[in-house]
Amino acid sequence: MYGFANAKNLVPAAFICCVALLSAACGGTGQGTAPAGSGSPRQMQTEAAADSGDPEYEALVIQVEGLRELDGDIAEVSIAELRTLPQQALEGSYKRTTGLYEEFFMEGPLLQDVVALAGGNLEDYEGLGMIGRDNYYCLFSRDVIDATPDLMLAVKVDGEPRLDEDKYPAWAAVQGQFGPYWVKQVAKIILYEEVPRKAITSVWTFDSLTEGIARKEYEYYGSRDMAVDLEQIFSRLDYVDSKAFFTMKSADGFKKNEAMNMVKSRYYIKIDGADAPTNVAPYIQLGMNVQKIAWFSTNADAVFFPDLLPEYMDTKVIKGEAGIPLDELLYEVEVESVRAVQFDLLGRAGEHYRVQGSELTDAILVPLSDGRAKVVWAEGYDYADIDSLMRIRLAE
Repeated sequence: MYGFANAKNLVPAAFICCVALLSAACGGTGQGTAPAGSGSPRQMQTEAAADSGDPEYEALVIQVEGLRELDGDIAEVSIAELRTLPQQALEGSYKRTTGLYEEFFMEGPLLQDVVALAGGNLEDYEGLGMIGRDNYYCLFSRDVIDATPDLMLAVKVDGEPRLDEDKYPAWAAVQGQFGPYWVKQVAKIILYEEVPRKAITSVWTFDSLTEGIARKEYEYYGSRDMAVDLEQIFSRLDYVDSKAFFTMKSADGFKKNEAMNMVKSRYYIKIDGADAPTNVAPYIQLGMNVQKIAWFSTNADAVFFPDLLPEYMDTKVIKGEAGIPLDELLYEVEVESVRAVQFDLLGRAGEHYRVQGSELTDAILVPLSDGRAKVVWAEGYDYADIDSLMRIRLAE
């Protein structure tokens, strides 16, 4: 039997440094950081594609969950059925961090046709999740789906209708999107009629929120680095909605959403060593980590690393120091309304200032070498500078 246990989900685009035909810029030095896929899929013949010749392989199924038409039941589509759909083709290429240049040719049906085969309409849903055989999960928001009209499931790669062990039963082809979206070993597709909305009301500096939490040694590429248990971080927040998503944003622009039930236990943020801050867990294979995390969020709280923000955000100079305007920081971590409301600025030494959101354009966050950050105000304000910011909170 072709079981799903002990399989590896090595997303190939996780090693991408640049994409040839799209002329995409390198997204970072590590894995899983750059947009993937090149060329445009083209329509192929609509008759059934050649199969592997192995009935057991052709009977492998991908589950489709969340179809409103099935009232919660799960549909299953087999590899053999996927081959009966109109087949698309995608020519892809990328350069690994080792410098080796690779090309691949992918064939398979559009995802919208797969959902239709299961009995639904992809346009009816706000997003979807793909899960690999090894439980790797990736959320596709409506924005990603709309930006990838040729999103497809490859069931044939480089002319081979029987995918290798690290790819079967299907491989998501997500042209122009970051590597972790190119999920291998797709075993389940979950359709969401609603993607839970965030309402960020509190924004923390990481060092302040995690002060006093014991660090744990975690091995990463042979190095034993210090990490913080995410479960202990959550325990310090007022409310973490189990239906929401845990979001991470890398300094290279990649944003990944995880289902909350996947991060509540044995999930860590590595805070030193290579690629830090990065997410690590026993079930996250190397190469699928979000490296150089600039911020992460739950349903109501966002936590940021001050020194990572200037790597991709514009800075402003006040009193001879360069920093991120506080209003831009709040918008970046997805606080919905800033200028029309009030916020409390809380310092680690007990400072507490209530300010208008419209004033925050004249205050900057200046990263310090020890992981802390200070707030510097422009001339003309009565607020004192804050030597070590702890939190920015929406005023009640």
